[in-house]
Amino acid sequence: MKQKKGKVKRILLIILSLLVFTSTVYLSMIKIISGKIPHHFASAKEGRDLMLSNTEYYGNFTQNDIDFRLQKSGGTLDELLDVSTAEIKNFSFFEKIYIDSRIAKMKKTLDKNGYELPPVDEIVFVKSDMEVESGASGYTHGTQIYLNSGVVTAYSLLSFIPQTNQLADELLWHEMFHCLTRCNPDFRKEMYSLINFSIADSDFELPLSVLEYYINNPDVEHHDSYATFNIDGKDTDCYTAFITTKHFEEAKCGFMQCNETVLVPVDGTDKYYTTGQASNFDDVFGRNTPYTCDPEECLADNFSYAMTYGIEGIDKNGYPDPEIIQGIIDIMSK
Repeated sequence: MKQKKGKVKRILLIILSLLVFTSTVYLSMIKIISGKIPHHFASAKEGRDLMLSNTEYYGNFTQNDIDFRLQKSGGTLDELLDVSTAEIKNFSFFEKIYIDSRIAKMKKTLDKNGYELPPVDEIVFVKSDMEVESGASGYTHGTQIYLNSGVVTAYSLLSFIPQTNQLADELLWHEMFHCLTRCNPDFRKEMYSLINFSIADSDFELPLSVLEYYINNPDVEHHDSYATFNIDGKDTDCYTAFITTKHFEEAKCGFMQCNETVLVPVDGTDKYYTTGQASNFDDVFGRNTPYTCDPEECLADNFSYAMTYGIEGIDKNGYPDPEIIQGIIDIMSK
């Protein structure tokens, strides 16, 4: 009997040792492969410092912006910064492993398809509750990628579900695109041309009628891209802006519940048009994604689809406008 127990114990120890060895090798490989796309995970303290370093972004906030994010009228920028930094959290060990595994998958996708990732500075991941961003899954500043704490936790816990990993890949590719366009102006220009947008020499100045309701999007650093929209039968060069339809004191909701994208003429007149007034709006942006508040966001979605699902699409049924996806693939294949 003792001999049997001793034999079972030895077998269990061997199995345990194999599991530890296999896990160690797996984690090491994930770390090596994911490390080929330079990145690190910010601690809560580093994340708060990084957030506060984005002074140009926060310096452009309007009262409308502050009110909707604080969910009260008459708030101050200092209050908003206090609330925003308090939302920054530490990544757990398992969350880091999960994100690294998805980044390793991204690198394998690039290598498998012969895609060349444009040069990008080290990416820093920051974990945030994002209540002041109306619960967004992610956003960026420079090469800082902020991820929603609830989303990251859910994805890491449900990683055994293939659809969960697809959603995670979509999110990471989308946010990666913003980092790439900031580090590579020529790449940005070429990508924007796929949906009929040109890049001006400088930013356009938002008119007062837009500023009154304007909401800053951290992913959209510039209003310097424009396209030709057919409005009331006339071709008009416009750029896009994201605004609320009401002030907070009237709306009493998050800005994602009362917003619209508007088209602002580049000639500087104090007016704007709704997207419904442009008869060719879908022809300009394409129909692959409804996220058309700005060419940066529209292309980030298209880029994400191209990298995650290829030209065949998520269900192997392609896309309404496959030429946009093919254009992205061609640019990445150069």
